[in-house]
Amino acid sequence: MKKTIRLLIFGLVIISTLLAATGCAPAAQPAAPKKLTIWINARDSFISPSEQKLSQDQWYISQAIKRFETANPGVTVELVPQADALQAHQTFRTAGLADNAPDIANLWAGTFIFALRDVEADISKFIPAEDKTNLIGWDTVTLDFKDGNPIIGYPTPDNQMCFFLYNKKIMAEVGLDYEKNPPRDVPTFMADMQKIKDAGYTPMAADEGAGYPYYFFYIAGYWWVQQNGLAPILAEDRGEAKFADDKALIDTLKLYNEIWAKGYMNEDAATSGDSWNKFLQGKVAIFPSVPTFVKDAQDALGAENVGAILPPNFSETSKIKDSLIGGPGQSLVVSKSSKNPELAVKFLSFINSKEEVLKFYQSQTKVPVRKDLTTTDLKLEPGSVGDKLFSWSKNYVFWVDNSLSGPVVDNFTKLLPLGLTGKMTPENFAAELDKVKGQK
Repeated sequence: MKKTIRLLIFGLVIISTLLAATGCAPAAQPAAPKKLTIWINARDSFISPSEQKLSQDQWYISQAIKRFETANPGVTVELVPQADALQAHQTFRTAGLADNAPDIANLWAGTFIFALRDVEADISKFIPAEDKTNLIGWDTVTLDFKDGNPIIGYPTPDNQMCFFLYNKKIMAEVGLDYEKNPPRDVPTFMADMQKIKDAGYTPMAADEGAGYPYYFFYIAGYWWVQQNGLAPILAEDRGEAKFADDKALIDTLKLYNEIWAKGYMNEDAATSGDSWNKFLQGKVAIFPSVPTFVKDAQDALGAENVGAILPPNFSETSKIKDSLIGGPGQSLVVSKSSKNPELAVKFLSFINSKEEVLKFYQSQTKVPVRKDLTTTDLKLEPGSVGDKLFSWSKNYVFWVDNSLSGPVVDNFTKLLPLGLTGKMTPENFAAELDKVKGQK
């Protein structure tokens, strides 16, 4: 009897082994479904103006999400575009305080996200070591720019910079060749604007009152910083010095108004919202821009008719010359509301992977934050706009607005249309900034 039982047990073991070998073993339980929600700004880093005209499933970011979902079975990612990039910060805070913020939000880096620390997660422990090695911009998402502090986000995959796009056809018509002889000082730049105006074109266009004063923070902000560097401005922001005593700020605001007053900028710049379309229609010679807009300009005007130049130097005595405002000004933060912060970071790492970044750069002209990519990897032709941007990315000054405190930036945003049109003097403008300096 005992022998029979032993044989029976032995037989069952053999059968179980054979079943396992032939794939008949009990199936592993599938991972529990997980969902991430991500807010992406509709104007800034990921979604170009031309993509906004397409169905959402054709956007690069939508296709990247599908690839992530395929690589991670059981995971779904919901994309929610945010129409107003500036308002998104307050919307994110409100949602975070109510504990229903998205897992991931696309927000402006630097002081903009530092002000939201109470609703953002510290993701330091989840970041792969190779990402810390291969990406630049970690300082812009590290609390107060201080090494060792909590890391509250990832830089987006692009190093945004502020420069001038220009219409080569218009320039040729008025006798200017910016490929061989771009203006490198303000007097030359202003003289060129007059030539363009005399030929019947709008020299430059911007929307300074349509939610955010892009021209000032793209170009004039650089003129402010380049005169003395960023350190004195940050001291004023902290309340250790006065904006009213900042000659560089006063002089920059005077030039800002002069450009508009002489008709070198669209007359309705303080209220307009369509200056980009005017550039695409060939009515405007120069447009203050970031890499997100390059491909759209080339598609509309022809790649052969689109050029890019650095802002001219403000003066011969400027501390910083032949540079521009830039850096990883966008970030992707993880909210404290997230139930899956480690998975959220996995997505952020995926978006910044070498393979994914190269896919991103097939849809837009960008400058990578990855240090292991070359112009050859990006297939950039020597002398092309993309090639120029890549070289300029080696020497930039970090965004002045991303370095200032929220109250100061808010006042700037509200007052710049008045400064532009001369309804507020530079001195009064600076005095108004002093009323909110040092606040958080």
